Amino acid sequence: MERITREELNQAQQTSALIPARTDSVRQLSDSEDRHLQTLLEQMAERYPHQDLGSSAEGYLWDYQRLVLRYSMAEVRDALAEWRITPGAKFFPRPDEIAEVIECEREGARSQRDAARREERRQAEIREFWDWAPGWMEMTGNDEEELLRRFPSYRGTKSHAA
Repeated sequence: MERITREELNQAQQTSALIPARTDSVRQLSDSEDRHLQTLLEQMAERYPHQDLGSSAEGYLWDYQRLVLRYSMAEVRDALAEWRITPGAKFFPRPDEIAEVIECEREGARSQRDAARREERRQAEIREFWDWAPGWMEMTGNDEEELLRRFPSYRGTKSHAA
């Protein structure tokens, strides 16, 4: 039963042949982001003392760095925090599991934004309809009952037009 430590993460990062040398053309984590990520991973490892992560530490660190670059430190941090309170999450999260949490959060936020835009559009249509309706009734000589018979989707929306 071995815990991953900051020193092991640093050593794994420095000695890995898989990690390319830093270049100016490829964005890398800043030193503060890297330290923050290592701290987060250490905290997560402490949550799962029964799990030996020694052989996985290097790969996990590399993959989590890629996640931070792909998404953001805030999204990775929030996804790790969410994982900690997820029912049934009994093991240290694989990077692909955290990426899935982030994607689900993004999809939820997208859905909420889309729903809000649809609602705003609908409210604008209702206002436009009720601004147009008096002129139509005057021009045609029809009353509101006839208007709503012809445009049933606006029934019950008059109070929303104000």
